[in-house]
Amino acid sequence: MSMSEQGLILKASTDEARCDSYRVGGAIVDHDVISGLWRMWYYCRDRAFGGPATLGTGYIAHARSEDGIHWTRVDGDCEKGAVFAPSTDPAAFDSVHVGLTDVTRGAGEWLMWYFGGDATPRENKAAFLGGPVAGLGMRPGLARSQDGVHWERVSGALANGALIDFPADDMYASWPNVIHDGQRYVMQYTAPTLDLGYFHTRVAVSTDGRTWDGAGELNWADGVRGFDEGGLVTRQILPNPLLGGRRFLMIYTATDKDHKRAVAAADSDNALDWYHLYEEPIFETGPEGAWDSYGVAANRLVVAGDQLYFYYYGFQSLTDPTTARGIGLAVCPVGDLRRLTRVTA
Repeated sequence: MSMSEQGLILKASTDEARCDSYRVGGAIVDHDVISGLWRMWYYCRDRAFGGPATLGTGYIAHARSEDGIHWTRVDGDCEKGAVFAPSTDPAAFDSVHVGLTDVTRGAGEWLMWYFGGDATPRENKAAFLGGPVAGLGMRPGLARSQDGVHWERVSGALANGALIDFPADDMYASWPNVIHDGQRYVMQYTAPTLDLGYFHTRVAVSTDGRTWDGAGELNWADGVRGFDEGGLVTRQILPNPLLGGRRFLMIYTATDKDHKRAVAAADSDNALDWYHLYEEPIFETGPEGAWDSYGVAANRLVVAGDQLYFYYYGFQSLTDPTTARGIGLAVCPVGDLRRLTRVTA
């Protein structure tokens, strides 16, 4: 592996017939400590996919691994080898494209907290989008599976099947993450302003996973920092594996006032009020010329023994479709997250 690909563990398939032959991202990884099996779900698209060009969403695919580094794709029953695809119901909220940011363990099953968009053009004020975009008005949804490959949608409280809607002033409600605090589900999701000037993190709570009540916005109990004053793009909440910390750990994609992205960490006792873990990000873009030199986004932190595996999305450009992008991995011992080091696959 050249230095320009340091950390890169999964890129687009060379099989043009597959759903992931153009873009891959959003890796959600689970490690089964009993069997030793690693599972990855990720969203993807091929070149023929017609969803919003500004996003990497489309289908959801699956892969498995014995070491968390080298992955083998697993074909699903949906088109082009996907395990989850847009709904065939044109009235559904996810009829054009789907993506995901969380898969959790339920009672004897997997729960996929995903998002999707329909064919309705979404008005916005972002100059680079050039006007209304079909599929941009995204909402979160839920699906369940016994094996992680075959999925069944769970209809939400909205008529279109979604779990949550967005108000007129938010561009969308998307990239959901969910944790159960012992009494209820707590969801955080991304809700940017119409001009993409700020990325709000909204919070909702539910007792059944289908019907949700708004609980306000993520609260920085210790104030914002320069690296996250533009808001959070993606996040993961997990039980805190770090000794001496608060109950929950959050790994998130931070944006500064100029929309530069980095990955940072925070902790909380109630999943509502958060404290920065460090005064600087824990992970930043790669060097000039690297496949992840323009942006990195937090997807999943996995605890495996005394090691932490951090899976992220990296890219060289937001707008140029010919540049490199893919799924990366960095590791460190359980402890100081600022010691994350990109792997050599």
